[in-house]
Amino acid sequence: MPSTNPTSTALYKSEIAIKSGNAIVFSPHPNARNCILETVKVIRQAIAEAGGNEDLVSCITIPTVQATDNLLKHPDISLILATGGSAMVRAAYSSGTPAIGVGPGNGPAYIERTADIPLAIKRIIDSKTFDNGTICASEQSVICDEDRKEEVQREMERQGAYFLTPEQNKKLGGFILRANGTMNPLIVGRSAEEIARLAGIAIPTGTRVLVAEEDGVGREHPYSNEKLAPILAFYVGKDYRQVCDICCRILHYEGAGHTFGIHTKDPDMVDYFAKRVPVSRVVVNTPGALGGIGGTTGLMPALTLGCGAVGGSATSENVGPNQLMNVRYVAEGLRELSDIRAEMPGAPEKNIRVPGNIAEGGWIQEPDIEEIVEQIIKRLRSM
Repeated sequence: MPSTNPTSTALYKSEIAIKSGNAIVFSPHPNARNCILETVKVIRQAIAEAGGNEDLVSCITIPTVQATDNLLKHPDISLILATGGSAMVRAAYSSGTPAIGVGPGNGPAYIERTADIPLAIKRIIDSKTFDNGTICASEQSVICDEDRKEEVQREMERQGAYFLTPEQNKKLGGFILRANGTMNPLIVGRSAEEIARLAGIAIPTGTRVLVAEEDGVGREHPYSNEKLAPILAFYVGKDYRQVCDICCRILHYEGAGHTFGIHTKDPDMVDYFAKRVPVSRVVVNTPGALGGIGGTTGLMPALTLGCGAVGGSATSENVGPNQLMNVRYVAEGLRELSDIRAEMPGAPEKNIRVPGNIAEGGWIQEPDIEEIVEQIIKRLRSM
């Protein structure tokens, strides 16, 4: 269980576990132990009041690495739902127990030249300020075309964004990441004004989002990381091709398989990016946080978002009850082997070699393999 959105994750995972006929045991992040235990208490009470067994939901009360490790490898555990940092997800997949892991999101949002810029920015800021940016699908970077930069910046400032000065950019960048390159937990879920106070920078009263201009991706560019707070990186590209390249570099650095947002009126642009960006969900003309979790889109409503193979996850879907069920199939025979053989190209039943009564010479002519291969090749060429 992560410390970034612990109560909502506890509620959601309990719901999908019980709905799919499972019990669930939580291993809480130490920094979120108290609120997770309190949430589990509320859930257990609700189950008991409904006449159910409250032990369907339980929680480790003294969280340690050893306790989590024992839980991951315990023979009574059938499936692991790992939400959190990359290290936790890797531990889940290497435990020997089947797992669905969900790693970090670091979604860029492209404001394409045909977009309604005020509306696009409203959606992005609505998303980034929702729960102060703790939703993993919320935008982490805004990218626009070079010739739209001034217009986009003016509109962002009009709607409550503050663009940091170079000095402030450097100071806050040194604060939001720890020495090991991971996100400083002090910024998670804080308001823009509180983060500025903690970092020791002065910003206008009423600032909703902090924006830092970036020109690169990687450890030396702290704003290219996931920031679960109202902080955005701001990039520009010469054209949509360069923008796509920037988005791909951001996602491959952190957040591969998660979410990408695009604001445009051109369906060809949606098609272009959807075929290239390494994500499991592309949200169009909608807030990333609410669109990714299915609130403003037709995606499966979920607070656990799979990142697919490109992100090291077992699924690319929004994880719900369906992913937590084993299905047993009962299948009745519909055809015989001879029926299947008879359908093979160039191999009618009379040409198939089938052993009969050898004493009576019961053999049917062997098929011409070369003829079969030749007919298959002809069919493939005609497709």
